[in-house]
Amino acid sequence: QIAIALRDVIRVMHVMVDHIPAGLTNATESAPRKLLLWGMVDGKDNLMKYCSLRNSVTGTLRELLTARTALALSRGMPFIPLVRFDYNIHATNHTQLFPILDSVAATGMDFGIVVLEILDNWGGELTCLYRVGIYREHRT
Repeated sequence: QIAIALRDVIRVMHVMVDHIPAGLTNATESAPRKLLLWGMVDGKDNLMKYCSLRNSVTGTLRELLTARTALALSRGMPFIPLVRFDYNIHATNHTQLFPILDSVAATGMDFGIVVLEILDNWGGELTCLYRVGIYREHRT
């Protein structure tokens, strides 16, 4: 798990993961494969939105909330899964962008701390993560 304290409290819209291109290394097994991005729920407004969403959630978010236990880094704070995704080491683009779940985005919750949980890699004993980016809602 990697906890990231963001400079500002933001409405997270995407997570970006980057690894060395498969064609430039023979150690692709250390690339991350299955990942899960969590957002720490903080503040009265966010807690109300979180409780409301938990009571009415369906689909992927429901599966994640039901199947996953508290994060090791949580220290008793509530966390919500923002997106579960697969990084494809064999894709043409080694920098890959993943949108957060629509059901979470629709709540308007904002986050100051996110945690990237690496669930699996491509078969190695260790996992190398070259770069992670957290992208906010575009402001007009």
